[in-house]
Amino acid sequence: MSGFSADWLALREPFDAAARAAALVETLRGHLARGAPLDIVDLGAGAGSNLRWLAPRLGGEQRWRLVDHDSALLAAASEATREWAVRRGATVGRVGDALTVRAADLACEVRTEARDLARNGLAATPLPPGGLVTAAALLDLVAEPWLETLAAHCRQAGAAVCFALTYDGRTVCTPNEPDDALVLELFNRHQRLDKGFGAALGPDAAHAAEQHFASQGYRVMTARSDWDIGPQHAPMQRALLDGWLGAALEIAPRQRSSLSDWHRRRSAHVAAGRSRLEIGHVDLVGWL
Repeated sequence: MSGFSADWLALREPFDAAARAAALVETLRGHLARGAPLDIVDLGAGAGSNLRWLAPRLGGEQRWRLVDHDSALLAAASEATREWAVRRGATVGRVGDALTVRAADLACEVRTEARDLARNGLAATPLPPGGLVTAAALLDLVAEPWLETLAAHCRQAGAAVCFALTYDGRTVCTPNEPDDALVLELFNRHQRLDKGFGAALGPDAAHAAEQHFASQGYRVMTARSDWDIGPQHAPMQRALLDGWLGAALEIAPRQRSSLSDWHRRRSAHVAAGRSRLEIGHVDLVGWL
């Protein structure tokens, strides 16, 4: 599975939080099992931002299992979650290998599990019976057979699902540059390359997820969760432009000169404080 740095995940976390479709989660809450605690597995958990956004909105007693192939990111997740809980005024402790977070509105046990979901597949990853399976910014990285298997395993477990921030290929750059469409097309082609799971669904992932979970009998709801990155967010814009350029050059290395010129022009807009980037994502929830 392709890796992401802790720095990148920290940079994007506030934009993810601002973009996510809170109304979907509010709807999902009414369809979750009433027994306490709620068991939750977070696939491709990275540095734990999905937990920090979702746990307060679910409330009550929760037992989280953060699954990722990168043990260093999981260690960062535990530390970042501890710091987040302290800032919220929660009581933080340890029970065995679990981080515990207790506040007026929630009580969480958080465990981490280093597991390569791409290499080992889902068969060896227990899903919580009657619980919740969640992930953020994961589904666009996976291949369709993997996603189809995920839907079937969630159905077998009787688990509800919540998948956030699946990239759907829509991007608007303001002000417009003539090569924006070319770079986006190259980036979207790059998104469909193998990210460790086989040929990635990329921008088709949200639609494919809706179909596969519906075919398993899920009631599915979706909503946009687009990033809106304004002129005041120059570091995030520069990181995205650098990433787009790198991806485009991997697909079209012979166009280095024109792509580099595009990057310089777009970067000048950022430096001048006139650049805005809007990037399309989709959130999905489902229940049986």
